[in-house]
Amino acid sequence: METPRSEQFDDIYFAVEDGLAESKYVFLEQNNLPAGWDRRGRFTICETGFGTGLNFLLTWTLFEKTANSTQQLTYISFEKYPLSRDDILKYLGHWSGEFGGRLERLVEIYPLRVGGWHKIRVSDRVTLLLIFDDVNRALPQLDFPVDCWFLDGHAPAKNPDMWTDVLFANMGRLSRAQARVATFTAAGFVRRGLEAAGFHISKAKGYGRKRDMSVGVFAGDGRQDGLRAVPSRVAVVGGGIAGTSVAAALMVRGIDLDLYEKTDLASGGSGNVRGLFNPRFTAQLGNESDFYSSAFANAVRTFEKIQADSDIGFSRCGSVHLVTDAAKDKRFSGFLQSWGWHEDHARYVSREEASAIAGGAVKHDGVFLPDAGLVAPFKVVGALAAHVNVIQKEILSLEELRDYDVVVLAGAADILKFPQAAFLPVSTVRGQVSIIETPAAFSALKTNLCYGGYASLPFDGQMVVGSTFQPWIDDLVIRDEDHIDVLQKLSDVVDGFDGIATVTGARAAFRCASKDRVPVIGEIDSNLYVSVAHGSHGLITSLLGAEMIAAQMTGEISPVPQNVVRYVSPDRFRTLQASRRTSSR
Repeated sequence: METPRSEQFDDIYFAVEDGLAESKYVFLEQNNLPAGWDRRGRFTICETGFGTGLNFLLTWTLFEKTANSTQQLTYISFEKYPLSRDDILKYLGHWSGEFGGRLERLVEIYPLRVGGWHKIRVSDRVTLLLIFDDVNRALPQLDFPVDCWFLDGHAPAKNPDMWTDVLFANMGRLSRAQARVATFTAAGFVRRGLEAAGFHISKAKGYGRKRDMSVGVFAGDGRQDGLRAVPSRVAVVGGGIAGTSVAAALMVRGIDLDLYEKTDLASGGSGNVRGLFNPRFTAQLGNESDFYSSAFANAVRTFEKIQADSDIGFSRCGSVHLVTDAAKDKRFSGFLQSWGWHEDHARYVSREEASAIAGGAVKHDGVFLPDAGLVAPFKVVGALAAHVNVIQKEILSLEELRDYDVVVLAGAADILKFPQAAFLPVSTVRGQVSIIETPAAFSALKTNLCYGGYASLPFDGQMVVGSTFQPWIDDLVIRDEDHIDVLQKLSDVVDGFDGIATVTGARAAFRCASKDRVPVIGEIDSNLYVSVAHGSHGLITSLLGAEMIAAQMTGEISPVPQNVVRYVSPDRFRTLQASRRTSSR
């Protein structure tokens, strides 16, 4: 048996003698589990340092053996340097029998090693929120009451940056009354930090050769539960990917709903024959990166799951993003340095390597994302709505939906016809894509190419090339000059292609965008939600937006940090309007 050791901290993940017994003693027994979750409808554990996932697997196993069928476990864990799936199997595989198949399940659902929040429904009773970020950056953005703390992570002497007053203060902020904490360390400054945050701390016998450890109980008033009454009936208005994503997310949670669409499903911007899924890149770590990084990883997991049951044209073929100018070079370089993506999922490649990866001679260096790919958006919409009651009817007033507890508006710019949403500065952007016979220069293409425009992986002897961006045009007439434009842009970045191709089809549609080019997701009035303005990255943001709305509607833990909730919230435009009115007086 090989004992895992952190390269970053030169420290072991668990005891050489018996890591399994150590984890059971330190975190389960000393936190009084399973008695702690007895008669609790929802129990939440927060852990610092996911590591191999050993603590989670032990907790998950114990919970499903001892809790009743109506209880729910939410397990939150932070990890700045996530291990790979192979490493987890290597280090825990010899204990597989202890977990009853759960180790293999964890490896199956384990997210991409990209910075962000990764909320995963492990089972009907267990939810894992795995946060790949510095705990001192991410924990202040958590807003969910915690019953129990596993204060793990590497020893304070090895990893001093984790054990800070920020950590301790936020533990106090989030703890419920009588929340318990256990940690392997007995360091004095840790005990003092926890006591200052409101915990009553005492020493306990350490595991094995370790003399002491620390345990405690939160002595303050504590956070309240914050549960919401789950709605009985919901109406979703809009049959594109935003609306069907919301419908699917609510149906998984057992909520009765109807979906209203005035024409056919995927009749607007979601109706393309193929669409690429990629994040939107920024040079800095912040609201935008937190949103799009998590959205991308969530989309990859979701598309894989859907494809297993229904053909949606999913291909994890990768995308090469070409660095065509200095601005992109700065943005991509910043992305690689600051977003916290492992090189397995994003790396800079020279022009020669980009050409070899893509299977075509490109003219620029690039950034390669092996997990990016493409799907058939109209098929995704169909799969999401497969079990949804779809009503073909145009809704002109919310009064028509008065029999529902909650309404979700997801009909792109059509939401402006509802007075409650009229304050949102959203508009349409026309985009036209060209479907072409695969030219000889792309006969060996193995990935998507992205360069301002995009060219898809060939399928059925064809490729999709796009897209125009024309907010000034208000019709959907197919234009020959648009074909010429997108093909010329492709020829500018690929050797051996002169911009001439046989066009076999085309599609123009209106995408919905907000004034600040950020999606609008959340509650705009009591029991009225919106999910709109997803723009050119709607394939990934619609899916995460649906999970956000489902969490807000049911009182579940959010799949994104609070800075992202605010970043996409409709309230940002109310705040902007109010500040403008104040300044104009």
